[in-house]
Amino acid sequence: MKNALFIVIMLVIAISISSCKMTGREMTPQDFLKIEDEIATTDLTPEAKEKVTKKYGYSLEQYQSFEEKVRSDKKLQEELGEIRLKSKQQ
Repeated sequence: MKNALFIVIMLVIAISISSCKMTGREMTPQDFLKIEDEIATTDLTPEAKEKVTKKYGYSLEQYQSFEEKVRSDKKLQEELGEIRLKSKQQ
């Protein structure tokens, strides 16, 4: 019984640590574009968006925060445009 409890506790700790690492990094413009493109192919529900963001190691909140930043930051918009243009030329 103690071994089972120990294993459960260790699993919870491992999941917590991996979850923190996943949302602890800052989203890159390249990752944002990948996520944005993939989200566009879904039904756009929060659940579908979250599934895509988690696939790339981010939270839905991180994606939404970056999306808001893009709306108000002209330099970031230009950077994203350049990245898209380069990817289309390849």
